Amino acid sequence: MAAGKAGGKRKAKPSKVAGLLKKAKKALDDGAFEELEALCGQVLGIEPNSTDALRLLIQGAFDRHQYSTATLYASKLVQMCPKDADSYNALAGVLILRDRFEAAGAALREALRLDPNMRLALDNYARVLQAEGRWDEATEILESLVESDRSSAKLWFSFAHSRHFPADGSPRKELEKIIRKGKFDLRDQGRLYFALAKLHQDAGDLDQAFSAFELGNSRQAEAIHRQVEQVRQGAIRKNVAATEKIFCAEWARGLDDPQQSPRPLTLVLGPPRSGKSLLEGPLSGHSRIRHYGELAVLQEVLSQLPKEVRKRYPLIMRELEPEGIAQLRARVDSMWGEAKDESVRTHLVTNPGNVFHVGTFMSLYPGTRVVFCERDPVDNAMAIYMRWFAQRLPYAWAIDTIAEFLMLYRRMADHWERIFPDRVQRVHYEEMLEDPDAHVARVLAAHDLEWEAVCADEQGEIADPALLGLTGSLGRRSRVNPAFASIGEQYEAYRPAFEEAVGAARAKVFPSGD
Repeated sequence: MAAGKAGGKRKAKPSKVAGLLKKAKKALDDGAFEELEALCGQVLGIEPNSTDALRLLIQGAFDRHQYSTATLYASKLVQMCPKDADSYNALAGVLILRDRFEAAGAALREALRLDPNMRLALDNYARVLQAEGRWDEATEILESLVESDRSSAKLWFSFAHSRHFPADGSPRKELEKIIRKGKFDLRDQGRLYFALAKLHQDAGDLDQAFSAFELGNSRQAEAIHRQVEQVRQGAIRKNVAATEKIFCAEWARGLDDPQQSPRPLTLVLGPPRSGKSLLEGPLSGHSRIRHYGELAVLQEVLSQLPKEVRKRYPLIMRELEPEGIAQLRARVDSMWGEAKDESVRTHLVTNPGNVFHVGTFMSLYPGTRVVFCERDPVDNAMAIYMRWFAQRLPYAWAIDTIAEFLMLYRRMADHWERIFPDRVQRVHYEEMLEDPDAHVARVLAAHDLEWEAVCADEQGEIADPALLGLTGSLGRRSRVNPAFASIGEQYEAYRPAFEEAVGAARAKVFPSGD
């Protein structure tokens, strides 16, 4: 009997793990990240080498912009499975999303050494080649991959964005047939429709392109419907209101002397597609600026605090004594990955989510400066709607939620400028297109930095919209290209819906008409 019971337990274990993993996957889809971590922790308690649990943790960390944590999980996956090509590919995927293309290339070469025919690794390697400007090589790989697997949503998306497809040489009819006949989950359906939109756009059929964008957005919104509804019910509005109340003018007067800031930071902020990268590229090349990119160190530290403390954030920042502030700063400092360098005038941080954490950064580093990038909200909303984001952005898949997010972002920018008028600058996308060097020089001057030739717009690379799509990115520094600003003109027939949504959102977010 004892042996029988033991045997029964052994049989039950995989069933229990499978059930926990199923629940964890649903938690990930719902954005219930604490539940996800708890469930994956239970799985790892039963099966310490569960790669499925680690992969879910990697995705969860990335969805919360915890890129360092995602990298650690992916590195652990490689350590657990050093002869598994899929593990190296998972690590490479995280590194690509952090724009660490050289390291990603090394991981992918190891993956392909272990499995030369691994399609997902080849797809990722094509992305590395694109980031390196080797478009022809990348296109050749992607054409071969799609030929060998006509039903992969990820491959079709990469293929559609690999080059320009004129109407007479477009595979869009075939892709339409695959979408109709295939069985894809909602996220893959969304990815396929975005690929189809790119092909229609290349062919000059903007009506069909916009229809495909609508279908792609609706599928993605349905896939994460719980999070989308939370936005509609006011989750972001409540966050903004709480932030304004806690980080007020009275609080700002009690901050330490900015000259005593232990690490000089500059937050370059702006909603997606607001032109942030046009400013980030030139600034990051300056000899006295250290570029941290979208490193979300503060968010990662906050996620590691006890649950009862996290629930009181950001109010906890008003309650901490100087010793508590120093302890939190020490934890954040350990995440930057390097000691303070006196030759560095400022450290550039570009994570858009930091708009909600400016107050915390000012508490930890009183010398922090902020640069807000802004764009015409209707054009900005259209650009977001026609962009597929790898990150889980619950507001980015419906016109009304996009418009409200943009207005709330602007309200936050107004708030921080009122409190810190001497340390907040605003750069307008449309003006940046007209004279990029003048605006970069203005930001440098505010940091008491001299102009350097490396910051000039001409030092960037010309981005070809035909290759990159309407709102694409090279993964390297691009020159200002007005062609990317033409989305409102190209899709002018569809502007009224976005104008109406922005107007409604403005009335909701700025009821007094500010």
